[in-house]
Amino acid sequence: MFRTKQDFLTHYRQEANTTIACLKELTDESLEQAVSELDRTLGEIAWHVVSSVGGFAHQAGLQVEGVTFGSPQPETTAEIVAAAETIYSNTLSVYEAELTDASLLEDVDFFGTTMPRGHLLFSMITHQTHHRGQMTVLMRQADLRVPPIYGPSRDSQ
Repeated sequence: MFRTKQDFLTHYRQEANTTIACLKELTDESLEQAVSELDRTLGEIAWHVVSSVGGFAHQAGLQVEGVTFGSPQPETTAEIVAAAETIYSNTLSVYEAELTDASLLEDVDFFGTTMPRGHLLFSMITHQTHHRGQMTVLMRQADLRVPPIYGPSRDSQ
């Protein structure tokens, strides 16, 4: 759980940059890559990550312009990257302006579960990390470059 605004902002910037780096490696053709016909495609997972950034902000009680849960998925990688850059920028501006150390301790409702805002924002980071891991597996299957995430990848050495 995040208890200080600065700790959250530091992690948020790092995770946003890492996710955007992954998205920039995608190709339009790779958006259809999936483990099986029963699973989400790489494009669907990528869009889920991007749209959840705005969704979590709204659940944290903050008003942010841009995509949110349920926003329709763009057709191209360029559109996904542009939307990601916009929503990360918009949310960062709101977080910088409106979050305080005290507000991270305030309870918010997350789909019927009450939790401190700092816990919800920590969950947003881990949610993003979880799905970015799925993306990197599909990126390998699509023969795409995987950028460094928490250290170098074989592609960055």
